[in-house]
Amino acid sequence: MVERTYVYSNQSWGRVDGRNKVIEHRCYIVNVKHVLKIQWEHILRYIYIKNWGRISDKTRVYLFESRDGASFTDSPRYIFNELMARTDQTQSVFIWIYSRHSDLNNLKTTLPLIDDRVMFVMRDTIEYARALAKSNYLINNSTFPFWFIKHKNQKYINTWHGTPLKLMGFDLPDPRLNKNVLRNFLMADAIISPNQHMTNVLNYSYKLSNVYKGVISEIGLPRLDFTAGFETILSKQFNRSGLQFDKNKKTILYSPTYRGSDPDKSKDDIDKLVKDFEEMVGELQNEYNLLLKVHPFIYRQVQENISKVHLVPDYVDINDLLNITDVLITDYSSVFFDFIHTGNPILFYVWDESDYKSERGLYFESTELPGRIVTNIDCLITTIKDNKTEVIESSLMNSMIVHDDGFASRRAVDLMSSLSNSYVENVSAQKKVLIVIGRKKLSWNEGEKIKKISEVADVTILADDSIEVQDELKGYRILFVFGQPVKTSFEQLTGSLEGENREYQRILGMVDWDKIIVLDNQFASRLAFKKLGINFSSEF
Repeated sequence: MVERTYVYSNQSWGRVDGRNKVIEHRCYIVNVKHVLKIQWEHILRYIYIKNWGRISDKTRVYLFESRDGASFTDSPRYIFNELMARTDQTQSVFIWIYSRHSDLNNLKTTLPLIDDRVMFVMRDTIEYARALAKSNYLINNSTFPFWFIKHKNQKYINTWHGTPLKLMGFDLPDPRLNKNVLRNFLMADAIISPNQHMTNVLNYSYKLSNVYKGVISEIGLPRLDFTAGFETILSKQFNRSGLQFDKNKKTILYSPTYRGSDPDKSKDDIDKLVKDFEEMVGELQNEYNLLLKVHPFIYRQVQENISKVHLVPDYVDINDLLNITDVLITDYSSVFFDFIHTGNPILFYVWDESDYKSERGLYFESTELPGRIVTNIDCLITTIKDNKTEVIESSLMNSMIVHDDGFASRRAVDLMSSLSNSYVENVSAQKKVLIVIGRKKLSWNEGEKIKKISEVADVTILADDSIEVQDELKGYRILFVFGQPVKTSFEQLTGSLEGENREYQRILGMVDWDKIIVLDNQFASRLAFKKLGINFSSEF
């Protein structure tokens, strides 16, 4: 859709000194694409509501989503493969979600087996809203939309998409960046963790500890299991995309992270990435296959500047690529965790280490990483030419892959079948207090009172998405209210109890609160505490 902006003018007329004059003139700037998006989301929410909870008790329906439908990769793919191979799943239905920006035929090449049990549904369509509302099992490596509310009869397994090297969750300066991630985590029946580090990030960086009622299952990453026939899959994908690959050469894969924190610098970062890779190709292509796999967020921009003979298509599963890679070059991407088990060398090309660490932050020091550190492109090329790409052992890094034994997919499927509605993993006996600040700017005195409560209870702040997060709130778990209410127009008009309860479930229903303190009554009215029979106080 071509994005168009229209300017509408509205004039108010009146009598001034006995004559008709324009007494007020307003201009309205309307972004048509934005308006249509809002209207379409309204339709999707309506369809979702009408199908919510209509879950089959006869046929098991599994819904898989990876990267908002941009690919059929990562751990959801491996769980799908495991389910397809099981004899007790012959009558099941498997739904893969794909993005309207993706070529479905390209995405299908990643799946080793497709039969009449498998369906494909485009994201953000009416069919998607129905499938999300009615599927028995939901498997996602990222997040579902803001209007998603897990029904009590659904099982939601979040596999996430990697062991973090970069700071995550509330370790970042702006907690709003992860508002929907936290909401999805709290709704999930199970979150798959590859190692103790990731479990700690979930519990403490995302602050799931004490409130999360699901299970953090430290079983390894399904995506590190072996996929039979991956060579055939890659060969088909390479031929399809025009990527050149010589089986007689060793292979270097360059997979840098996404540097998206500063929009003003993103073009410069992409320009540098392209320039550096072109230098690698010029110096090393006679001896190596040079492959570039970039973050999905910048794939389209890079595609305009890098030859298709080197750029790996976005739909290709990077874990298949790692199986044919002799040397991995990366920076702050978590891809290197997946590569450790190959025993092949890793080079960390960190040309902006000090800036990146200060702006984004890292969980590990460079001295702890399992590979040689290089800081400029000339040094990187020389290191490869001189064969200084030896494997550097790291006991810390080896602890990241202790569960990666090739059977994580099997354990994930077994976990799904064993989940119950009453499972409580992380919830402690400590009282859970919700403080609703809405759009209110806290006084010093209120901040001190919250601090005092936090000494004896687990405190969560509920705030409007539009507020500037005060320094006094940093350190607390913050839930944000964002997105339009998941109610029909009739429910909004009548204040339907069913609609109010559904909206409460979307925002707060994933936690059992012992006490609710409301500091912004006008804001809190949209949560209908009184109508729902939920006790709250307006005082500390």
